[in-house]
Amino acid sequence: MPSLLHNISLFFKGPNGPKCIECDSVLIDNDCPNLDCPAKVEKWLIRWCSPQAANIPAIGIAEAKQLASLRLVLHPGELYELGPGDWNRLNSVPNTQLKEIQQQMDSSKSAGACALIYGLKLPEVNITIAKKLAETFNSVDGLRTCEPKMIQEVVGVSNIQAKEILSWFHDSVNKKALKMLEQNGFNFSD
Repeated sequence: MPSLLHNISLFFKGPNGPKCIECDSVLIDNDCPNLDCPAKVEKWLIRWCSPQAANIPAIGIAEAKQLASLRLVLHPGELYELGPGDWNRLNSVPNTQLKEIQQQMDSSKSAGACALIYGLKLPEVNITIAKKLAETFNSVDGLRTCEPKMIQEVVGVSNIQAKEILSWFHDSVNKKALKMLEQNGFNFSD
């Protein structure tokens, strides 16, 4: 007969299964559920800095990887909050590149609705869907305040995807990212 201590330890044992190689979280459907996972943050930063989104080419894969692994940012909103000391923690980034990054970040604040929708990395939203959503809703605010039925009417967006997009806007981390971006000069309205 198992001891009480053994039963209690089994009860409180965490989930098991394959783990993320970056953050050691247990994978769900072969995907890391941890929003703070450096690999996920890196992918979000790469998407945000891409020419189709905020267009910050001076932040490449190496810089995004360092920003994520050093945990200097968890989402694009924090990118605009970094101070000189934070940027100096990156290896092999010369001052000329840091100036270029700052100029490109300032220019990125005038990105249009399609670029912002794509860069926010909404669930299953590629550049084609981002264009359709931007044409339909005209702004990030228009998208985040609409009814799910309106998103479902966009060609290429399923019912499940429409709900996931609206859920994305209700997530606390994503709300914080949007608020920080707005505070740093991004315009999410028409």
